Amino acid sequence: MWIPPTVLGAGLMLAVLIALGRRHEARSIFQPSRGDIRVPGDYHPKPQDLFIDTGNGAIHGWFFAVNRDAPTILYIHGNADTIVQRLPVIKGYIGLGLNVFIYDPHGYGKSEGTAGKSNFVSDAFAAYRHLTEQMRIPPGRIVVLGQSLGGVPALRMANSEPVAGLILEGTFTSIRQMARDRYPLLPLWLLASGDFDNEREIRRLKIPLLIINGTADSTVAPYHSQRLFDIAPKPCEYIRIEGAGHTTMFETAPDIYYGAIARFVQSAVARRAR
Repeated sequence: MWIPPTVLGAGLMLAVLIALGRRHEARSIFQPSRGDIRVPGDYHPKPQDLFIDTGNGAIHGWFFAVNRDAPTILYIHGNADTIVQRLPVIKGYIGLGLNVFIYDPHGYGKSEGTAGKSNFVSDAFAAYRHLTEQMRIPPGRIVVLGQSLGGVPALRMANSEPVAGLILEGTFTSIRQMARDRYPLLPLWLLASGDFDNEREIRRLKIPLLIINGTADSTVAPYHSQRLFDIAPKPCEYIRIEGAGHTTMFETAPDIYYGAIARFVQSAVARRAR
C-alpha cells in the first residue's frame, strides 16, 4: 500500500515528539538527591540501617523501632527528597508510638542505581517484602503513606498487598494533569504517558484511606486531593490543613496533622484485625 510522503513525515515527526516528550517527562518527574545521609547525633531512637537487595541494586533505608507490637508506617517519600529531609515529620510519628520504615528509591541518597518509573514502583514493593518477610511484620499492622510522588507506588501497593490502610499526602491525580497545570499554554499533556494515573488506581481501592493536603500547596494544587477524595470508594477521610504548603502540613498544624494520623492508623489496624 502506497503512503504519501507527507503522511509518513507527519507520522515520523509525531513519533519523535512523543519520544522527546517522554524523555522530558522522566527528567521532570525524577530529580534525585544524594546529600549527606546521616542521622543527627541527638536523634532518638537511633534507626536500624538497612540495605535491601532489589535484584537491580540495593536501596537504603532506616527502620525506627518503637515497639515490636506497634503498627508500622511504611513511608514512601516524594521527589527531590531523601530520608534525611523527612526526619522532622518522622519524629512526630515516633512520638505517637509508631514504628516507621523509610527508604530512598534507586538514585536517591545512598541507594544504588538510577531513578526511573519502574524502579520507583518496584522499590516500594521490595521495601514491603523486607518488612513482611525478613522482619516478620504482619501486613495487617502496616499502614502505607505515600507523600507526593510517593502516592503512586503507595496506591499500587494498597491495591495488591493486604496492608491495613493507606495515607496519601499532597498526591496528584495523574502525570497528564500535572503537565496541564505546569504548562497551561502548551499541549504537552498530550505527550505525557498514562503510567502514573492515580485516579485509575484509587477507584479500585478496598482499604481505609486518609487524604491530607495543604491549602497553600504550590507544587501539587489542592484540587488534586479533592478530586481523589471525590472519586475514592467510601468511607474515606479528607483533611485539609489551612495555610500549609506541600511538605509543611505537620509544621503548620501539628495537632490536626498528627491527630488525624494517630486516629486513622489505630482505626485501620483495628479494622484489619477483625
